[in-house]
Amino acid sequence: MSYRERVLKRVGFAILSIYLVMTVAFMFVALTPDPNLGMVAYGVRDAGTDASETHEALATYKEAHNLDDPVHERYLRWLVDVSTLDWGRSLAKKAPVTDILARAIPATLGYVVPGILLATLPGILLGVATAIGDSGATERFANLVAYVGLGLPNFWLAAVLPVLVADYAGWLQTVLQPHPFVVAGIPFTIRPMPALVLATTLFASWVRYARAESSEYVNAEFVKTLRSKGANNRALGRHVLRNAALPLVTLFATDLVSVLVLHVYVLEHVFWIPGVGKMGYLAVRQRDMPLIVGTTMVIAIAGILATTLQDLLEPFLDPRIE
Repeated sequence: MSYRERVLKRVGFAILSIYLVMTVAFMFVALTPDPNLGMVAYGVRDAGTDASETHEALATYKEAHNLDDPVHERYLRWLVDVSTLDWGRSLAKKAPVTDILARAIPATLGYVVPGILLATLPGILLGVATAIGDSGATERFANLVAYVGLGLPNFWLAAVLPVLVADYAGWLQTVLQPHPFVVAGIPFTIRPMPALVLATTLFASWVRYARAESSEYVNAEFVKTLRSKGANNRALGRHVLRNAALPLVTLFATDLVSVLVLHVYVLEHVFWIPGVGKMGYLAVRQRDMPLIVGTTMVIAIAGILATTLQDLLEPFLDPRIE
């Protein structure tokens, strides 16, 4: 299979997976009772009206949300709307879901991207260094970082870190303040504080990942040959990392999904960031089904695209992969 065929196959599979996720999300909403029907009925009855007015209010709500149409017709119409980026209107915010997500996604990227960058490269370098170096201070430091980073819950660190900075390192407040800027007309805000909290756990994970994967090649023949030729640890690390790159890329995609599925909800709730996680949390509390589906699809699509990118990078990292 040529690389072009591989790209077409993987992209096609990614598109199919996205539509499969959208279908599952639709079925969860379409085939389960709408909780807003109970709220409508309760609101009408609470106003002291009779049964006929309650029935009329429910019929009006069903007609406005196309709940009386057959499921297959609603699915086809919804599929067309989703494909044309018409994801409906938020019931709570009274605004198009795509407009809400267009503001929420940059808010999430403003700390997720810096957090991943702060954790990935330093974590990999430290993990490789501890794998090929002699046991000593570097290894003990890496173990300490891994244990502490993985042992501290993000929600606890997010609550404690601002207090520690305010009380003991006030000079850091200016550095850790949000920094807004605009890229291609899209407003972004870099948030160093949540990025630092996110990077803590990810950094510890990457140290352990990189060390475990690199340790498999420390006693390989090519490493022994390089050592016999007098190669220093930097050269050894470069060759070891090249061989360990493939599983590390796979772990990167997995880490990205875990960040989106778990960490964004915790950090955005604690720091009150109007991102995808916060919008999804509020949508669940407010029973806002269109926004719940929208935020879920954003996270699912990000995970699918990350996995697709990983598949496309594999032949460059290991030419033996067909």
